[in-house]
Amino acid sequence: MPTNTFRRFGIAGGGLFFTITGMANPFFTLYASELGASTLEIGLIVTLRALLPIVIAMPSGQLIDSIGPMKMLQWGSLMLLVSLVNTVFATSVLPLTISQLFMGGCIIIMASALQVLVSTGDRETRNKAITTYSMWMSGGGMLGPLIGGLISSRFAVPLEGYRFTFIAASVSTALFMLVLAWLSRRYPHPVPAKGEIGGILSPKGFTASYKRGIELTADRSVQFGLIGTFIIMYIQALYMGFLPLYLNQFGYAPLQIALLLSWQGLAGMVSRVVVDGLIRRFTLEHILTGAGLIASFCVVLTPLAAPNIVLMYLLIFVLGAATGINLPVSLMIMVDAVGENQRGKLMGLRLLANRFSQTVSPAVFGILGHFIGLTAAFFAGGAVLVVTMFGFSAYAAHRVRTTAAEAVNPQPEQQPQAKKDDLT
Repeated sequence: MPTNTFRRFGIAGGGLFFTITGMANPFFTLYASELGASTLEIGLIVTLRALLPIVIAMPSGQLIDSIGPMKMLQWGSLMLLVSLVNTVFATSVLPLTISQLFMGGCIIIMASALQVLVSTGDRETRNKAITTYSMWMSGGGMLGPLIGGLISSRFAVPLEGYRFTFIAASVSTALFMLVLAWLSRRYPHPVPAKGEIGGILSPKGFTASYKRGIELTADRSVQFGLIGTFIIMYIQALYMGFLPLYLNQFGYAPLQIALLLSWQGLAGMVSRVVVDGLIRRFTLEHILTGAGLIASFCVVLTPLAAPNIVLMYLLIFVLGAATGINLPVSLMIMVDAVGENQRGKLMGLRLLANRFSQTVSPAVFGILGHFIGLTAAFFAGGAVLVVTMFGFSAYAAHRVRTTAAEAVNPQPEQQPQAKKDDLT
């Protein structure tokens, strides 16, 4: 099959994958609450979702480079199915915790592999595919909560509605695995060297994979993309983890919460339309910084908008558009910095930063919400994010000036010799 076929599968597969996780993740905290978990316990459980990715992020990226993204997608989808089925049969906090470990693992593997699939080809083809993938991803983020909300609202008992939503997500995952297995047979999988896989999975191999990943951060473009996406994903994790609980305090029905989260996904899709126009007018660094500032202010304004559903729709749309711009722009910044044979490690590194932010975010916010309440937590957490983004904007301005100076004079250390040559 031609490369375009697998690139298109990566785009469509990303849409389906984020639809499935969009059905499950927004309702997980409500489901856990119905099973008796406290706000602090929920924060810690959601935090565990990011722990396994932190351990396996770089080895997963290296495995993608070694055995190919399609085989890694098969492993990731199996972990997704195990997570969902475990959630369906959960009756206490312990199985919920285990399910989130598998969910974190599947997200890091599948998101990395999908992004590698769509990041092939020349720069123009690659950027177009990245933007399209981002739109499908946002589409999944829009449809997933909407489908989950429609399913859960059909049940009089909320707990049963959430459980049936996880069942529907499990069935969808099984169907995805069948299509993936058929297509994988036609993919030109790389052939790893003898002992390469065992070396990657060994303790020494794990250490070496992180060392190779850290070496990629020597490039300033990689540094900038990592910082920008870290802040945005911190906000995203905070919202996905605690906004449903917060809105529930104001009497929002599960379907209303689902519609709001779907609205955020729609905003992310719409924002992709303006990405090309923004790139023509501003630097990628300024776009990423501006999106982060807007999203941070949205967190601060959440307690003010929450009592009014119209204001929440407006706020969620702005937040969704800001976070929606992040993925394609940060990917474009980072992908241009490395060769195609290092894309797996790069995606692993990027998602490692994302998962680390998603570890810190629910843990900090869960503790704040437990001791000072969710309203105060949104104000305090949002204020810290705004201050952080102003610092990041100063770094962005410095980076743009430095890059411009290097473009004009790429080898300043040779200036004295150049002047001497001019005189002769």
